[in-house]
Amino acid sequence: MIGFAAVQGSVSQPFVDLWNRIVKIGPKWLVALAILVVAWILARLVRKLVQKIVGRTSTEGHIDILIARGAEAAILGIGVVIALSEVGMSLSAAMATIGLASVGIGFALKDILSNLFAGIILLVQHPFTIGDQVRVGEQEGTVENIRVRDTQVLTYDGERVFIPNQTVFNSPIINYTSTPTLRTDIRIGIKYAEDIEKARQIAVKLVSSSVGVVDRPEPVVHVEAEDEYVALILRFWVESDRNRNLKIRSDIVERLLKAFQANGIDFLHEVREDARIEVEPPAGPDETQEFDMLPPE
Repeated sequence: MIGFAAVQGSVSQPFVDLWNRIVKIGPKWLVALAILVVAWILARLVRKLVQKIVGRTSTEGHIDILIARGAEAAILGIGVVIALSEVGMSLSAAMATIGLASVGIGFALKDILSNLFAGIILLVQHPFTIGDQVRVGEQEGTVENIRVRDTQVLTYDGERVFIPNQTVFNSPIINYTSTPTLRTDIRIGIKYAEDIEKARQIAVKLVSSSVGVVDRPEPVVHVEAEDEYVALILRFWVESDRNRNLKIRSDIVERLLKAFQANGIDFLHEVREDARIEVEPPAGPDETQEFDMLPPE
């Protein structure tokens, strides 16, 4: 019996030692976990507070975002170091552990980190800020947010697009809000038999009196000869608001076509160089004529 008890004691002793070690260190892990939770909550609060305070003195949204996120990362980093030291890890060992872990995480999260650094560069260079109307690649709309991984854009169709920051960084960016005015061109085709000078004067007068068209630079109307028609190119400047720009363009086209109809000028609708449709040949050979043309807006 004594031998059995000795064997039982030798087998169970390692489990007893392990349990005693868990009981001894367990509270420290709970304290460390509590420190991490408090650090996360505090970091969120500090981020909002810093963004609010800096936002009062900065007119550019990227500045308060960058500083706020930097403060949030600093609080989280301090919380992680304190939590590791609570479980018995020295400061140097904690920093070494974080360094080694960051290398492994860097390989595993390469795409996420590339988007993160691209987002930081975008915030520093600020080609746009929240509220700007931009075009990034094929996406066009208003910037709603610049986050760690992506940039949030609300398109004019009401679609919310999340573009990875790396894609934004590597794509051509057009910031319509960065300039006070934007130039707009409208092409209207009229037949050669019509009074071209009269049509041009009507177009100049109509565009100049249109709401939303700025006085400087002055609106102009150019004339270009095409194979099947004469193109009147209405060139004018409007405020850099894409939504309003579309409305102004639509109103001008509608009023101009009505003015041409009232003055007996035969037009070929609005035409654009980037659109092509087929039309019926006048007669005879079975051939197709093509010229640049769009239906009225």
